[in-house]
Amino acid sequence: MKKFLYVALLAVGVVVMMTPPVMAQEEKPFTIHGEVRFRGDYINNTRDFNDNNDDGGLVFPYRVRIAAEGKFTKNVSTWIEIHHAAFAGNTGPFQTGQSADAELYQGNMTFDQLWSKNFSLRIGRQEIVAGNELLLGDLDFYTGISHDGAVGNWKLKKVNVMVWYTRPTDNAFSFASSPLPDFIFVPPSFGGGVQHFLGGYATWTFNKTQTFDVYLMDFIDRGFGGAPGGGGNFQTVGARYAHDTTGTGFFWDVEALGQFGQFESAALGSSGFDVDASGKALEGWFGYSIKSGKKIHRFYGRLESASGDKTNTNGKNEGFIPLFGDVHNRLGHGDWFQMSSNPTNLNGGVPGGGTGIQGLSAGYTGYYNDRHEFGVAFWQYKVAEENGSTLGKKLGTGTDVWYGFNYSRNVSFTASLSQLSPDDALTGTGPGTFNDNVSRLYGQARLRF
Repeated sequence: MKKFLYVALLAVGVVVMMTPPVMAQEEKPFTIHGEVRFRGDYINNTRDFNDNNDDGGLVFPYRVRIAAEGKFTKNVSTWIEIHHAAFAGNTGPFQTGQSADAELYQGNMTFDQLWSKNFSLRIGRQEIVAGNELLLGDLDFYTGISHDGAVGNWKLKKVNVMVWYTRPTDNAFSFASSPLPDFIFVPPSFGGGVQHFLGGYATWTFNKTQTFDVYLMDFIDRGFGGAPGGGGNFQTVGARYAHDTTGTGFFWDVEALGQFGQFESAALGSSGFDVDASGKALEGWFGYSIKSGKKIHRFYGRLESASGDKTNTNGKNEGFIPLFGDVHNRLGHGDWFQMSSNPTNLNGGVPGGGTGIQGLSAGYTGYYNDRHEFGVAFWQYKVAEENGSTLGKKLGTGTDVWYGFNYSRNVSFTASLSQLSPDDALTGTGPGTFNDNVSRLYGQARLRF
């Protein structure tokens, strides 16, 4: 933590020192932003589903961020953000925390009205968030997701178009043994650990409360055994239609996508054969909102579905590849499962591997006087593909109860209790198997400025 504070203060100091004298006379050329988040998180029975064994644990994850936003001219700005995320507690002599030191989370430049009054370009490390964060999210409940690359935006009257190119992993270049310090070369095994991620995302807004999104994303992995499939080039195409309301009426959010191309490629990987990608995912919310004074009551149903990989289809991977989405509360506040071909690691994972997931939920969320939020949700989980298993499709049922309190504009508190009752597709059957409830209880405090 001391290292984080030192690095953060150093970064702010550097920004201030770099400010030109003329700019120093302007009013607030730099604005400081930040976040402090601390959570107590208790999880029990995730390893064996057996109440007789003590495998519960209480941890205290935290995340601290500090950012400097600089506006140099009317159309040029920068965002420099450093963060540190770890678990509280002493893990060794004179050492606090359990992760790496503070790191650069975002560092980018934005050029507005570049070539056109409607176009902006952001270059550097940055978050990329779109839609309901199924494929592009910030993962702010945990440790965040940022991308290295360039993002362009066209903001038209009713349409916003975002395009990007990033490098999730880049190990292609190495420094040569040369007297020139900036001389680089491509090693013989070109492509080792190199990934390209590019795409476009368009959003139409109409009637002020409705949006329609379409997108195309391309992931190229020249990894020779790296993620996601040991070399491949696959595309993800999808659409989303959403309508929200702050009054009385229906609301919904529906998104469907498919993947194609090559999950593994003989040309890009070391496997020596091609594997086609054909994963699918579907997400749907539909509900009714009732407004009464300063209170809003929302009743809804949810569907979350990610395809699994069938074991009887050689040369094809039907499992959904999740890319860079936000996982928290996608399938409940407990985060027992994720939208993926391999949906969980509970008790070692689902027997048989890439089964996919289907989650159905019915829930209620109430907002009271802009300060209080209370909700409850019931879940039913199934595998998408049995793949010859005799255990059936049922993974289990779950319950979420949560409460949120806005102490002020910048400070909020959240508490959540989630419980999962596992079923045969998750626990297995026969001697030595258990199906006791899994629990997660957390309380979180968050300050943002």
